[in-house]
Amino acid sequence: MVRRLDLSFFAAVALNNLGVLLLLWLVSATWLFYARRAEIPGKRACRWALFCYLFFFAKEMIRVARVLAAFSSRVNLPWARLFFTLILPHGAVEYTAFALGAAFALAWLGRSLERKRRYYPGHPAVFIPAGMVLLAAVIETVVTPSLFKIQL
Repeated sequence: MVRRLDLSFFAAVALNNLGVLLLLWLVSATWLFYARRAEIPGKRACRWALFCYLFFFAKEMIRVARVLAAFSSRVNLPWARLFFTLILPHGAVEYTAFALGAAFALAWLGRSLERKRRYYPGHPAVFIPAGMVLLAAVIETVVTPSLFKIQL
């Protein structure tokens, strides 16, 4: 018993996650701008951008764990069951897309600093993570609510 796709919820989730991808690219663009203006070495700018990405993923792990723990205590279900039904189905695809987007953006930053001009990232660098985010949004709006209903 799979739910139908709720377009308004799907659009909200998809736009939110595409916005996160855009922000991940903007981190590298900001470091590219800063490295050129301040004339700092390219490796240092890449390390700082990588630090920003690692901070983002650490923050997300803590945020998801806190929300999951609070929701688990509210509905009196074990957090492991909630993790496997509410987070893992779409989260595996979503966070892989974020990691891939950050990796593509970091590679773009490194190449742009190395060549002393803006390097074109290519279609796969943009469309693969964006497609994965849209797939994760479909899973989050269709599959995840059905799995949660089964758990209840």
